Amino acid sequence: MRIYFLLIFVFATLSLQGVTCTTTSTTTWDCGTPGGNDDLIVNHSITITGNFVLANGSITVNAPNILTITGNLILGSSSTTFVASGAGINVGGNFENNNNSNNVQILGALVIAGNFTNGTGSGMGAVIDFGATGSVAYGGTCSNPGTVMNDTDSFTGCDNLILPVELVNFRGTATPDGNLLQWETASERNNDFFEVQRSTNGTSWEAITMVQGNGDSDQFISYRYLDRNPLPGRNFYRLRQVDFDGVFEYSYIISVVTGDIPQLQVQAFYPNPTAQYLTLSYLTDNEFPLEYQVYDQFGRLVHSHSLRSSFGFNQVTLDFHMLTKGTYLIKLRNQELTNHIRFIKLL
Repeated sequence: MRIYFLLIFVFATLSLQGVTCTTTSTTTWDCGTPGGNDDLIVNHSITITGNFVLANGSITVNAPNILTITGNLILGSSSTTFVASGAGINVGGNFENNNNSNNVQILGALVIAGNFTNGTGSGMGAVIDFGATGSVAYGGTCSNPGTVMNDTDSFTGCDNLILPVELVNFRGTATPDGNLLQWETASERNNDFFEVQRSTNGTSWEAITMVQGNGDSDQFISYRYLDRNPLPGRNFYRLRQVDFDGVFEYSYIISVVTGDIPQLQVQAFYPNPTAQYLTLSYLTDNEFPLEYQVYDQFGRLVHSHSLRSSFGFNQVTLDFHMLTKGTYLIKLRNQELTNHIRFIKLL
């Protein structure tokens, strides 16, 4: 009887732990069909059909990918969810969060076709941390809002959950026909148009075209513009998003080099300043690792790491939670080329 009981206990423990499930393409996982006790790592935009209840497992969505769930998404009190800046979760049904710890971080976009419910967790209001870059949009109702945190404050009112226009991704690629600019929005409110601006130095800007917005939307929308006459060398681009009432805001800046791709070309680095996470987009002409070193304001090396790279476009999310508040310099090195980037850590 003791052996029988022990076997049942071990089996139950293993079933609660689950396994690690990583996407291998836009249609498959390396574990078969993921379950609610598994740790899901989304490195490709992928769809889960039907409802998904995350019990004791975790979801990690890395940029620039989108996890789509056609049914309802329910986060259990023992689960963990992380969406990187530039990534997103798209829920076709309703969304319910029952986690009352800080284990739900949406630094990208959460788009819900149905209702948004920030549940009660295990005795207190559920918590979602959107940081400085995260957002949520829903098409149904908002109820029991619990606590929603960002970099400046926390609130419970449902009206504060929707921001005007949420830019999920902005990138550029040099093509034989010109520089192709692409961007996506996770939600739009009162969006009149985007003005595409170009610069040779990142300081002086000129408007080169206007792309019509979609007014109000709770769905992912893709935009593109081909700059057929880019300037020689490096071109900087940014978006000026304008509301119907004339209110506007700028996107982060990207760069595209006309001609051959150098060994290392940094396209985007955002958000800057940051509270913890930075998204790095870059191009390489080989598959050698990218080394990066972080120096503080006194020139002391405080962190270093190696990133696996693939030919062409790469995008990674860097976690700098270990750094204290201040200004830092990152040296990015790929073979013989080095790029320097400064950023500010807020907390």
